[in-house]
Amino acid sequence: MIKITHNGRPFDAKRFAADIEAKAIALGMQAIEEKARGAAASIVDPETGHHADVFVDRLPGNKVAIRTTGSPAFARLIEKRLGVDPGKVQVMNAADGAAHPKVYLAHASEDKARVRPVAEYLMANGIEVWFDEWEIEPGDSLRQKMEEGLGAMTHFVVVLTETSIAKPWVAKEIDVGMVQQVGGKSRFVPLVVDLDPAKLSPFMQAMLFLKIDPASEVDLKGLVDRLHGVSRKPALGEAPRYVQNAPKGLEGWSAAAVAIGRHIVETSGNAMLVDPAVTLEDLQGSLDLASDDLRIALLDLKDGGYLREMNVRGHYAPQPALFVDFDEVFMPFSPSADAAVLANRMVTGDDRAVDTKGLAEALGWAPRRINSAICYLERVGAIRTRTALASAPWRAVQLVRTDETLRFARNHA
Repeated sequence: MIKITHNGRPFDAKRFAADIEAKAIALGMQAIEEKARGAAASIVDPETGHHADVFVDRLPGNKVAIRTTGSPAFARLIEKRLGVDPGKVQVMNAADGAAHPKVYLAHASEDKARVRPVAEYLMANGIEVWFDEWEIEPGDSLRQKMEEGLGAMTHFVVVLTETSIAKPWVAKEIDVGMVQQVGGKSRFVPLVVDLDPAKLSPFMQAMLFLKIDPASEVDLKGLVDRLHGVSRKPALGEAPRYVQNAPKGLEGWSAAAVAIGRHIVETSGNAMLVDPAVTLEDLQGSLDLASDDLRIALLDLKDGGYLREMNVRGHYAPQPALFVDFDEVFMPFSPSADAAVLANRMVTGDDRAVDTKGLAEALGWAPRRINSAICYLERVGAIRTRTALASAPWRAVQLVRTDETLRFARNHA
């Protein structure tokens, strides 16, 4: 009698189908990750001129989160390259608001002499302005250049005069500006110059507009303040001492999530796959936090791709993202800085694959430290690793240099 086995066990049709499905999903997820990293890796951050780090983390439900240390402009380029909606690529530690507002200045050609001083004043006060005579050269496509300006803007500013309100082309630009505002992509700022507001369309009359004199510095300064987001509210007082903010680098996490992440990285021996495994009961015994706060924090960390729930329900193990972000704040070493050192050491050596143990000894690093740097490099797709069942205390027995390693090392030299 012939016995059919699969993976060393008696053949079971349902288990076989489940294994095939799991492998197919894993391959699909890997393809998504490689596509995201590949698309992002070839883009130079327009704000810095360098390649920014891009992290692709798996989330529950066969989803991925894409995060970058680059600028918002870099994130938007990645989204365009991947064909995903704006906002899907998260900017890590991004400051609120745009550092430099970008204005598309719509106007009638006949008003150019009056509008030019407005554009010059805005540029002189830290506001990037798309002004047609500065952007369009002979032979350029007018439509293409205008689309570029409209796509990059944070504010659509239209100068409304007796002349411009009768221009069909200005009306089309206004339509685009309104669509951008409705979609949350930019702000719409109408400027009324020597025009009776009663002559505006009913729709425009219902909007808040600014009446300005292009020759008045007071009016222009008021416009600059609005574009830079300068509030007229009184200064905000200091928050009460009992309000705890997340440490820099961990903004957006609850106090309970920060406490769990800190506990894990500080108790981890070597930053291995299940080092440590934690449960709600373990955390209740170690952290002075309410049970419901811990439950929600565990869920947040799991949904964010920082923890994974193990086969035993209620048992959680750290993901590479947790070591990368929380080590940076709470450990006496920096995974990002160590990753740069590690990558530079790899590309200057003769061997394509290097033993992790030997590399750690040469650098004088304990397993815990080099494993955290490995997590960083793996997370940005800068190295390949070779693992073994008995690899402890090393997260990988060998590190393999790739072209991505070379690029990472050069960008972090």
